[in-house]
Amino acid sequence: MSSSKNPPFWVREYRPSDFPQLCAIDRLCFSEAIAYTPEEIALGLAQPGAFALVVEGQGAEEQGQVIAFVLAQAKRRGLGHIITIDVRGEFRRLGLGRKLMELAEERLRQRGVSRVLLEVSTQNEHAIRFYQELGYVNRRHLPGYYPDGSDAYLMEKVCS
Repeated sequence: MSSSKNPPFWVREYRPSDFPQLCAIDRLCFSEAIAYTPEEIALGLAQPGAFALVVEGQGAEEQGQVIAFVLAQAKRRGLGHIITIDVRGEFRRLGLGRKLMELAEERLRQRGVSRVLLEVSTQNEHAIRFYQELGYVNRRHLPGYYPDGSDAYLMEKVCS
């Protein structure tokens, strides 16, 4: 899909009927070794202060389909967490991830969050660059973070 002819998209609140699509998208975006299980996604959604925003396609082929989502949580002491952000491969580089991150960060700020944390695979150079462009900085190396034993970086953004 070329970015010169962007189909319309709609960002909205997560609905329980979206759950199977969130699970499927996460499995498309990440290797089986590190993708969240449906139980882990359900647990993330059920956490106090958690919310999800989804991008629904409005084009002829994507009508009503979730094509991207962010799952985040406002925690105690002004801390927020981006649990995951997933954009289906064919819809990347259209600004959807950036839009979801901006909206999630704004929601977190409204809930009193002053610092947002996230984890990213040390092997995912595109995501690391993306988060750096959004103002996240690498705070720690997390050896063996993922179930397959691979490492992650803990990244942080101070919200103003």
